[in-house]
Amino acid sequence: MRRKVLFVVVAALAVVTAAVYVFANRVFGSDLVRSALEQQLTERFGQPVHVGSVRGSLFPRVAANLHDVSIGETAAVQLGDVRVVTGLRGLFSRTIADAEIIVSRSRLTLPLPFALAGTTTPGAAAPSGSGFTVTSIRVIRLRDIDLLAGKQALRINLDASVDGDRLDVTRLTMNGKSTKVDAHGALASIASLRGTFDAKADPLDLDEAMAIASAFTAPSGLTPKRRPGAGGTAESATAPIPMHIVANVAAPAGQFGAYPFRALSSRVDLTPARVSLSPVSVQTFDGTFQGRLDVDTSRAAPRLRLNGRINRLNVAELMKANGSPGGITGKPSGTVALTAEGVDASAVTRSAHGTLEAAIADGVIQHLDMVRTIVLAFGKPSGAPPEGSGSAFTRLAGTFTLANEALTSDNLSFASRDFDMHGRGTLRIDNTAVDAHADVALSEELTAQAGTDLRRYAQEDGRVIVPASVGGTLANPRISVDVAAAMQRAVGNELQRRAKSILGGLFKRKGGS
Repeated sequence: MRRKVLFVVVAALAVVTAAVYVFANRVFGSDLVRSALEQQLTERFGQPVHVGSVRGSLFPRVAANLHDVSIGETAAVQLGDVRVVTGLRGLFSRTIADAEIIVSRSRLTLPLPFALAGTTTPGAAAPSGSGFTVTSIRVIRLRDIDLLAGKQALRINLDASVDGDRLDVTRLTMNGKSTKVDAHGALASIASLRGTFDAKADPLDLDEAMAIASAFTAPSGLTPKRRPGAGGTAESATAPIPMHIVANVAAPAGQFGAYPFRALSSRVDLTPARVSLSPVSVQTFDGTFQGRLDVDTSRAAPRLRLNGRINRLNVAELMKANGSPGGITGKPSGTVALTAEGVDASAVTRSAHGTLEAAIADGVIQHLDMVRTIVLAFGKPSGAPPEGSGSAFTRLAGTFTLANEALTSDNLSFASRDFDMHGRGTLRIDNTAVDAHADVALSEELTAQAGTDLRRYAQEDGRVIVPASVGGTLANPRISVDVAAAMQRAVGNELQRRAKSILGGLFKRKGGS
């Protein structure tokens, strides 16, 4: 008897389940429901929405499953699967309140031509007579959503709850080819995309992050709006989509192209057509940078402005990362004010221009044998010329202009134990080619050791000073001394010396008489 009762109960449950399943598919799978959803979503986004199919499901909960949903004229948003959990009450009433939305296997191509928050307020009812209504959303979950910006992509996963116009994000991960970000926070307003997040990126690839951030804040162009009383849409130039997202970002390690960095921390502001990192602090090449970075994303190629101070970078490691190892060592410090265009390190390096006021301390230009070259240029001096002296320096400084991948300075100064230099020069960043012209002043010690000819031709104020040029590259500099100019200067020095001697003699004779 008990077996028969159990069998009847199981059979009844199976019949009820089958009936609910059939009913659910009749409710959710009809063209009326699909058309109603397309109409609701089109009204919300102000963009044409196409829903490939809608099916009902019972397990693990009653839900409507949308497949192959596209939003926008160019299908900028393609949603593979959208699961709208309804519950039995929503199934029978055909009105879904406090829905749970689960979106998976989807892609969004930035910049979007519309606001994801929609053009109507959250929870707005569907048009009357649609036969199916989504009145409010309680939970949003995103699974494996690809965010695309040019060649860069991030895969998004998110868990969030909705309370009116507020979105609380308990978990947000963004993973690219190199970047891995974990974040949490809240949008105080979904409609205006206004909120604050805390994020840790380990590692952080700035090529990926800047491409996504620039595309996310870039203007979306014309915003389609519904014509009152008409079924179509009309394009009109409108104000940018509202947005103000603040992210406090910490990155223990990362890179920007070939340039590695550590311990990056910054407050990142994302607003329409602008990304700002201020302040930003980062360790790179054994030194530090502190300042700010502003990105104008209203342009086809974003424009970057970098301002701040560098402190004791390792110039040898910097040159190595730039593809030009060897040639110079030392610790540069100073201020930078640069502008560039692009979202990857290569484009930024090519287009960068601005000014740097910097000094490199305690370094070596490894093959700059200036003293030997000067001594040999004036024949056979007394004593053997020093071998390899003068390449070490205590300070190399100047105000540099950066343009067309070249650093140029009109006030170069070089201080070392054996000689000083003052002049002008250019250094190519791409191949480290050097073109410099300077007056070289030997130290008083070396001047005293120089040959008689050298002292006679080039001595001035107790030091040998000769004009010299440096060509070649940093790793293999070529030095040339302008002997003719030095001799011309020596003639002037000799005339001055004789004039002083003659005048001195005249004064002595007058005094004696």
